[in-house]
Amino acid sequence: MKRILPFAFLLLPFALLSQHEHPAPAPQPPAAQSAEAGHHACLDQERAAIANGEGFGMALAADRSGYPGPKHILELKAELKLTREQEAAIEKIRAEMKEKALARGREVLLAEERLEELFRQQRSEPELREEAFRAASLRVELRWTHLAAHLAARKVLNAGQLAAYHRLRYGAAQHAH
Repeated sequence: MKRILPFAFLLLPFALLSQHEHPAPAPQPPAAQSAEAGHHACLDQERAAIANGEGFGMALAADRSGYPGPKHILELKAELKLTREQEAAIEKIRAEMKEKALARGREVLLAEERLEELFRQQRSEPELREEAFRAASLRVELRWTHLAAHLAARKVLNAGQLAAYHRLRYGAAQHAH
């Protein structure tokens, strides 16, 4: 019995096919199922982050290169010894970024839904291309919203705070900029 059980999953597709008149999709090996589940989970996380106005790594290039983001600056405000004025300025940058990111994020998600719908409708290649480019352009604008906030936030901090931020976030001295 122990030898048969591991192979029982191979018979499952045939049992399912005999119960339905339409063909079932080809079974995926467990590794492929796991990879697909992970991929879908990542997409779901990305969509949730976009819907919530979060960056989800969109400005990582800036953050790692000495352009800290407002969210993380505020998380480290005690360690960075922000003044009240700096904290207020960073909060303003974050609020403006969040407002823009929420609006642009809604547009991105709608464009992605529309692209999926066009594929389901088996629309023409030019229509699909146009919507794909539209969705990508909106994503670029959303990413720029986050990158611009990093650019603005850097201007609020002094050199010591920038170095401390990088050390706290990445465990190394700040890059020379």
